[in-house]
Amino acid sequence: MLSSKSKSGLLETSTNRNTLATPRGSKTGRSGAAKVDTETSPQQSSRLSVDRSPRSSDSKPVAERRSSKISTAPDKQPRIVKGSEVQVQLASVQEELKKVKERLTFEETEKARLLGELSDTKKAMEEVSDKLGEALLAQKKAEERSELDKFRADELEQSAIEAAQRREEEWSKELEDARNQREADADALLTATHELEKVRLELAMTTDAKNAALSHADDAVKIAEVNAHKVEILSGEINRLKSLFDSNLEKKANETEELIKKLDSEAENLKLELEKAKGAQKSLVEMEALVKELKIELTETKKAESDAVDLVNEWKMKVELLESQLEEGNLSEKALLDSLDSLTKKLEENKSALDDAQSEVGSLRGKVEALELEIDRHEVELEESNHQLDLTKKEVLEAEKSVQVLNLEIRRLEEEKAQALNNEMLAASNVESLTKENNKLAMELKTTREDSEKAKKAMEGLTSALHEVSTETRDLQERFLVKQEEVEISNAEVEKLRIALKNTQEKYEVMLDEAKYEIACLKKAVGKCETELESSRSEWFEKELQLTAAIKNLEDDIISVKSEMDKTLEMNKQIKEETKAAEEEAKTLHDKLRKTESELIAASKSVEEAKEEITCLKTRLLDNENELQSITQENDDLRIHETAASKKIKELTELLAEFSIIKNENIVDIRGNASHRDDGELSISEKEYDILPKTVQVVEDKVTKPKAGSSESLSEESQEVFAEDMKPKDHVLENTSYEIPTKTEQLVCEGRETMESADDELLLKIENNYLDQTNGENGENGNTSPTKQQQQQQLQKQKKALLRKFGSMLKKKKGNTK
Repeated sequence: MLSSKSKSGLLETSTNRNTLATPRGSKTGRSGAAKVDTETSPQQSSRLSVDRSPRSSDSKPVAERRSSKISTAPDKQPRIVKGSEVQVQLASVQEELKKVKERLTFEETEKARLLGELSDTKKAMEEVSDKLGEALLAQKKAEERSELDKFRADELEQSAIEAAQRREEEWSKELEDARNQREADADALLTATHELEKVRLELAMTTDAKNAALSHADDAVKIAEVNAHKVEILSGEINRLKSLFDSNLEKKANETEELIKKLDSEAENLKLELEKAKGAQKSLVEMEALVKELKIELTETKKAESDAVDLVNEWKMKVELLESQLEEGNLSEKALLDSLDSLTKKLEENKSALDDAQSEVGSLRGKVEALELEIDRHEVELEESNHQLDLTKKEVLEAEKSVQVLNLEIRRLEEEKAQALNNEMLAASNVESLTKENNKLAMELKTTREDSEKAKKAMEGLTSALHEVSTETRDLQERFLVKQEEVEISNAEVEKLRIALKNTQEKYEVMLDEAKYEIACLKKAVGKCETELESSRSEWFEKELQLTAAIKNLEDDIISVKSEMDKTLEMNKQIKEETKAAEEEAKTLHDKLRKTESELIAASKSVEEAKEEITCLKTRLLDNENELQSITQENDDLRIHETAASKKIKELTELLAEFSIIKNENIVDIRGNASHRDDGELSISEKEYDILPKTVQVVEDKVTKPKAGSSESLSEESQEVFAEDMKPKDHVLENTSYEIPTKTEQLVCEGRETMESADDELLLKIENNYLDQTNGENGENGNTSPTKQQQQQQLQKQKKALLRKFGSMLKKKKGNTK
């Protein structure tokens, strides 16, 4: 019964060890779970083989129950059990060796994989940090350039504003001279009042259209400013992420330096991974070039947007509500660098707004042409008035009847004169607005130095149109002078007639007083209009001062425009051609904006991907570090077990051989002292000890070939040997029906004591031999490569573990036998 308990205890310890060994494989990672499952299948089969062998030994108590006559059978069972237990131990040791080897191979592959992942993550982090640094430097340079351009543009705008003021003063002087000349012709203002009202209605329509266009332009400017504010926010976030990234990199660099020192020996295996990393670096260099190109295109788009804002602001100069809108525009310009994400979405809206503004410019030009047609119409009406003056001369010659007609014609002439004055005022204002528009168009259309020649041609075209308008106004002034002379002549003739027609004059004095009153009212209205014009001019001056902040990048272009406008009037003829070139440039800018939108979207996606990669790399680094620590610990343990097991197997084979020799000697002594009756029983003991050399030979043959993958065949052959050797024992035990005398029992006890002492001596020898072998191997390992040294250390560790297990098992056997 003691033997059966010892067998069950050994089986439980072996199974517990197997179960404890399996969780280590689960720690290696998720990828190794499938491998561990496949590896456990041969282990289970080996366990079944081990479990079968003790059952044959468990059948011994059944034989003992049948043979009630034999009283010494329980004393002989320990001998039989020792051989079976040794075989079970050998099978368990072989299974553990298999497990250890499989785990070592699996962990080495995982270790190589983790090292490759660590190197890739480090390289990716370094590349991302380099990219961020370059982006920040480019952004700083762009900001410095923009500040310099702003300062230059402010100075140029101030000089342009002063020149415009001087020109307006000259125009005002000319207008005052014209007014002084036209005061004599106040009688002709009555006819001009009706036409003034019509012109006012048309101006109101044009102002409404301009207000709508300006509202669209303001929306576009606000959108651009909001986008700029978002760009600034993104730059701050990039700086913050860079600082966090640098701090994380420093921490991880300190942590990984220790790992790198340990893993220098495995650099040869990582050359292939370095080549892959080089390919990734090339792709990253290409991405950096793309990012630089995108930045250049962003600066170009910003310049184009500033040009578009200038165009829109020029139209704002013509509206009374420009101050409030410009103030909002200045506030929104500060927020222009806020975000790139919203900028890409709203660039299309800006494009549509620019298209609308261009269409409105075309409509305004059409209105200017309509005004020119109206001026022509007024000229025709003036010719008609001349014809009417001729008729008045004829009627003045006709005595009393023609006086009334002359008075009516004089009133008509006064109205026509007033209308002509108003038309001249309108023409002067149009000329001023056109000159301002020419200056602003020149400033906007010459944003790039390469297109300066085209801009000059366009400015010359516009100046030619303005020159034509000015010539037409001069012609009108000359015609008015001619008419004034004719009116003076008619007045002289009227004065001559008054002598003859005093009686008629008295009748019509009341009518003349009423006409004078109406003329005075008309003069007051004209004065109010003049005051309104002056107030509008003052407002324009204030708005121009506010627009100085908006005009930034046009210093050189403004200087060239001023010099060309001062030198010759021929340069002004090129304005028409510049407008065409400007439209073409606007189209090109639209195309560029679309390209930049797509590229900005790609850049934002790449930034997001880089952030996600950084987070993934951080998590991978942490996981890899944990896995490396666990793997190193497991490798150390497994190497210890492997080396110990391999050495213990060899020592146990020698132990078993010596053990069998000692027992054979003890058996011979027992035979000499025992009687003839004990021959059958001693033959049983001989058969028991004949099993040991067979098992030793089998174990030695299989241990010498562990790497050839013959672990399963070893367990099967040992099982067959055990089965064949145990069959005759069971047969003998069943057939024996005699008792052993007391002398034989005493000899058996003496033999057991001698065997136990021999076992102790063998254990001491095994330990001494093991220490000598380890020292010798350590000396030899100094000359070998690091990979071989690691493998030898693993084998030594495994052997040590197996030796310890066999020592503990032998001690348990001694306790059970006692």
